[in-house]
Amino acid sequence: MTRKDNIFILQNPILKVFISLILVLISSIINLDKFLIVFAFTFLYMIVSPNIYIIWLRTLIKIVPFFISLFFFGIFFRIPFPDQCYLSTRIIHLLLISVYLIETTSIDSFISGKANFYSGFWLKFKFFLAATIHFIPILTTKFKDNRKTHKNIIDIIVLSMENCFMEIHKVEKSVTNELGINKEREKVSLWPNIYLSLLVIIPGLLVLININLVGI
Repeated sequence: MTRKDNIFILQNPILKVFISLILVLISSIINLDKFLIVFAFTFLYMIVSPNIYIIWLRTLIKIVPFFISLFFFGIFFRIPFPDQCYLSTRIIHLLLISVYLIETTSIDSFISGKANFYSGFWLKFKFFLAATIHFIPILTTKFKDNRKTHKNIIDIIVLSMENCFMEIHKVEKSVTNELGINKEREKVSLWPNIYLSLLVIIPGLLVLININLVGI
């Protein structure tokens, strides 16, 4: 896959930054068990661009002295070792998201997005928003159905995503009809932006599940 054809490169840069910030916020308020699932999901999410893993690992190697200093600091102030590991894991997760943004978002994409803000960005934003609104109920329904037959949260998420991908073309057709978009005149990257939405929808579902369980 070339850089030009990479699905991450085709994602809307402004939405990408916005959704990444939401992901960081969600990751900071969920408990450890849910955070580890979100971390694993984020890691697997990057599989379409393996180069991100390489750059991420290289960056981790470079900041090993920082983590060593962090653990010495924790020992000095008698901070529990599990808490130190938890903090380090959050930093590693944040670093992965940062590498994803830096490596898949160019200055040119922001410049072109700014230049066509009123004509291009607003149309893409409306398309993305409408597609997400259609997509969330489908994902939620599939998620609830799979929970009845599976107990493993990872299996439930994977199966739900697979089921939802089968509905992508229906969502695209429905949204296109609603907005009256001429596909030949306006090129809206549905697939990349739908894939982008998963980066926050799945963690968001985990937060909702956590809230429901606490309420029970």
